[in-house]
Amino acid sequence: MIDRRHLVLVMTLTAAVAVTGCAGKVQISSAKMCKAHGGTYNASSQSCSYTAQTRTAKQTCEEHDGYFDPAAQICAFNP
Repeated sequence: MIDRRHLVLVMTLTAAVAVTGCAGKVQISSAKMCKAHGGTYNASSQSCSYTAQTRTAKQTCEEHDGYFDPAAQICAFNP
């Protein structure tokens, strides 16, 4: 017989997958993406400075197969 806790867990995971599957694009701010890669984000030039090199937010976004929206300064990903 299935344990009640197991059933609740399966139902919760199923709901979570269904919700995230219908959520659409995933977005992350350029500043957060830059910081996650060890850089410092400059909003006026829309670029991320790394110790080794400087890349634009668009370049970093596109390297992750995303679409960069310069007006919103976000990188969008389609699931």
